[in-house]
Amino acid sequence: MKLNLKARELAEIISGRLVKGGSYIIRSFSTDTRQLKPGGVFWALKGENYDANDFLHKAVEKKAAGIICREGSIKPEISDKLDFAVETKDTLEALQKLAAWHISKMKIPVISVTGSNGKTTTKEMIKHILSRKAPAVSNFGNFNNRFGLPLSVLETQKKHKFAVFELGASQRGDVARLAKIIRPDISVITTIGPEHLEFFKNMENILKTETEAAYLLKPQGKVIYNCDNPWLKKFAKNYRKEKLSFGFSEDASLRVIQEEGRNFFLLKGKRLEIKLKTPGKHNLLNAAAAFLAALSLGISRKDAIEALADFPGVRMRMQIINYGNSKIIFDAYNSNPQSLESFLEETAGLAPQYLFLGDMKELGRFSQKYHRETGKKLLSRQAEMIILIGGEMREAAAFLKGKKENVKYFKTAQEAELLAQELFKRNKKAFFLFKGSRSVRLEDLLPEKAVKETALKH
Repeated sequence: MKLNLKARELAEIISGRLVKGGSYIIRSFSTDTRQLKPGGVFWALKGENYDANDFLHKAVEKKAAGIICREGSIKPEISDKLDFAVETKDTLEALQKLAAWHISKMKIPVISVTGSNGKTTTKEMIKHILSRKAPAVSNFGNFNNRFGLPLSVLETQKKHKFAVFELGASQRGDVARLAKIIRPDISVITTIGPEHLEFFKNMENILKTETEAAYLLKPQGKVIYNCDNPWLKKFAKNYRKEKLSFGFSEDASLRVIQEEGRNFFLLKGKRLEIKLKTPGKHNLLNAAAAFLAALSLGISRKDAIEALADFPGVRMRMQIINYGNSKIIFDAYNSNPQSLESFLEETAGLAPQYLFLGDMKELGRFSQKYHRETGKKLLSRQAEMIILIGGEMREAAAFLKGKKENVKYFKTAQEAELLAQELFKRNKKAFFLFKGSRSVRLEDLLPEKAVKETALKH
């Protein structure tokens, strides 16, 4: 973060009140007192389970130079020890206002990426392609929500010529709130499927939310969407602005073709062979979305294809780990019915295989249904052993009980550790497949060597 704002300028941008120190120059700030250094600036945010405005004394103890906080929080004993202070009605809204102001000043093309699956990989693919031409900025880590996105946006510097941001959503209106910050030029929508149903309640709400950025584009903006997805087909019928589609469908603007073990993009009658290090049909679709986005910003087909060929993949998402003569396919950052179905389809032919499946989280009242359906899908699965892990996966295990051999169930990953260690030790040439939500912590089941090689643990 490289800001260069006087405190009075900041107060004006965020509709705040300058308490003192209007000439102080703010170059950066921290939202965590644990990371605050002497002379730093503290921005006090209120989250679901905490309110940093109640702990301004900690910032003072760390010898902070200034504080941005909620109205009425600055007491004389705090103000006296600061070089500057700004109060505002809502510090999170103020942070978002600053981010919106900041990105608008940069005057660079901005891409938003939304959808139920594939957002992070698609975002990283787009950034990887664009970076071959000029520096590009994007979210870091999983900073894709109302707190993380504005902080990511504020990392944009004058050297950056492109910006690509993933917009996360767990309830109605989330994408619209984030899209208003960045006002994208291009909206990429990867797919629509069951996700966060505990909060969304139904698929219609998911569709409405994940497509919100399309209605907040800058003038002359365009949408890039997956036309294989029935929900996005429905969206496209009623969307009147410029749009491009990708998919395996014959009517896609960019058609993905798989033929004799090779992959192609068909664009305007011309076939382009595509080679990826990251496996799976879903990654071909992610690559197609990234390819269209890059071409829309002036990247040549040749450069985009070359960039996709050396894209290394994203940690914990269809990550291939060589372990002796065995292979581990690790996809355990997130899991929902759509991504699990894709994972099972892509890995079906690998043998011998040991399949570790963890819970799909945040499905609410639909959880029992989808986990039971997982059990049904596993009935015909050819695997040496299927290991189901987590409280939600109990439903799949119950369905398979008495119907299929070699199925093991554990409530936690910790309980499955001894079995996993034994399987890795006993099998010198096999496929070990992992799919589950992040909270299940399937990475704890990996051999230490694999963990070190891939930096899966923080």
